[in-house]
Amino acid sequence: MAVVVLASATGSPGVTTTALGLALAWPRRVLVADCDRDPSQAVQAGYLRGMDHGGRGLMSLAHLHREGAPLDPEVWRHGLPLVEGGEIERRFLPGFATAGASRLFEHVWRPLGESFGALDTQGADVIVDAGRISTTGLPLGLLAVADTVILCVRSSLRSLAGARIHLTTLQEQLRSLPVPPPAALAVVGSGRPYSGAEIAAQFSLPVVVEPAWDPRGAEVLSDGGQEPRRFSDSPFMGRFRSDAKALSERIARTRQHTAVIAGVSA
Repeated sequence: MAVVVLASATGSPGVTTTALGLALAWPRRVLVADCDRDPSQAVQAGYLRGMDHGGRGLMSLAHLHREGAPLDPEVWRHGLPLVEGGEIERRFLPGFATAGASRLFEHVWRPLGESFGALDTQGADVIVDAGRISTTGLPLGLLAVADTVILCVRSSLRSLAGARIHLTTLQEQLRSLPVPPPAALAVVGSGRPYSGAEIAAQFSLPVVVEPAWDPRGAEVLSDGGQEPRRFSDSPFMGRFRSDAKALSERIARTRQHTAVIAGVSA
C-alpha cells in the first residue's frame, strides 16, 4: 500500500526518531528500513538496545543480489522485530555496519526499492529512513518506488535554511522520475519558533507529520531511554498514531485517484 521515504537536510532534525515513531504507530504491517548511507546503527543501539542483527540487513541482501537471488522474498525475513507481540507486525531492516559500505551498494538500490514496493502484496508498508540528502541527493532506486518523500526539519531558522538548500537537489531528482512522487514536510518542534503552517507556506509543501514536543518521549525512541508509564498511550505516541493514520489514508486516496485516471486513459 505505501512506501514512505524520510530524509533530512542538515544537522540532526530527528528523521530517525520520526521514522521509528511512525512505524510503531502505523495502521498496517510495516517495515522500517535504515537506508542511511552514513551508518550510525541508531535504531539498533538506541531503541533496540544493542540487539544483535544476526547477519541480517542491507549488506546481507547485497550478497544475495550478487548471487542472483531475488530480493522480494528476503526483505521481510531480514527484518528484526520492533515490538514483541501486538496485533500488527512491525519489523526493522538494519542498515550499513561499516563506513563506506554504501559505496558497494549503488547497484542494489533499484532492486531493493522494487522489493519494498512488492511488500504491498504481503499486506505490508515500508518506511525508509534515507538519512541526509547531501549534495548527491538520495538513491533514485528508493525515490522511484516512493508514494511520498518527506523532508524532516526542525522549526529553527538554521534547520530551515539548510533544508531550503538541499530541497532543491531533492526536487530536481523527483522531477527526473517518470512518475514523480509528491514531496512533503515533517516538522519537529513546531512553534519553536515557527509553526508548521508558516513553514508549509514558506516551502509551498504540506506538513504531513508534526511530532509532539516531548524530549523524554523522544529519548525512548532515539536512545532506548526508560519508557514512562503508559508510554504507548501518551500524547507523544498518540500524535504519531494520528499522523500515521492520516498519512496512510492520504496515500491510499492518491493511489486510488491515480488508478482511476489510468483506467480512464486506457
